[in-house]
Amino acid sequence: MLIIENNCHDTAYNFSVEEFFTRYLRKEIPVLMIWQTDKTVMLGNNQVVNDEVDINLANNAGIKIIRRSSGGGAIYTDMGTVLYTVIQPLLSEAKTHKEEVAASIIAALNKMGIPAVREGRNDILVNNRKISGFAQYTSGKHICTHGSLLFDTDLELLSDVLIVNEEKLFPKGITSIRSRVTNIKPFLGGCSVNEFINLLKNTLLSGRDVSAYVLSDDEQDEINKIKNEKYANDEWNLRM
Repeated sequence: MLIIENNCHDTAYNFSVEEFFTRYLRKEIPVLMIWQTDKTVMLGNNQVVNDEVDINLANNAGIKIIRRSSGGGAIYTDMGTVLYTVIQPLLSEAKTHKEEVAASIIAALNKMGIPAVREGRNDILVNNRKISGFAQYTSGKHICTHGSLLFDTDLELLSDVLIVNEEKLFPKGITSIRSRVTNIKPFLGGCSVNEFINLLKNTLLSGRDVSAYVLSDDEQDEINKIKNEKYANDEWNLRM
């Protein structure tokens, strides 16, 4: 497995790294990224901005709105959120790859003593509250599966900036986004987010043959091109 490590918290840049490897990866080796972001609302590919985000609040709070290439719902991330990305050769149905990634994340959390379980197609819960969601997209011969982990996320801001879809929440007996989600941190005592990232990384990579991948200048140029043309471009992010 290749691991890409960077300290960039720019969502547009990290989505561009994902897309670069999903498009152009020549090696038949899985790639892992574990990363963080500044305050961001990540929209699903086909979502309408005004239906999902309180845009005035986002602007006033300095929250970026970035559209990802995968489907699924809008999420809020910040420096208390840990993002994970797995890019693999597309060797079977997309669902199979998603199941593998979800199982790996849940197993890693369980080893830390976190009682994480799968619910539905795309969610991971602890004590009936969501801590993670994941999504996918494909390009050529590779598939990108990515998701978020609420470690010490600002859940009040998450609840305020995302617009509630009452039809989805209320039939399940859920009265607000805030009552639907929780953070991982309380389950790990005094663990910091950086300590959690290291613990997650070590657990996921245990027993694997791992190599760090260093991006070349040419690769960085191509990634920045993707970023400028797509993820840092309002024509993409605010197109609906």
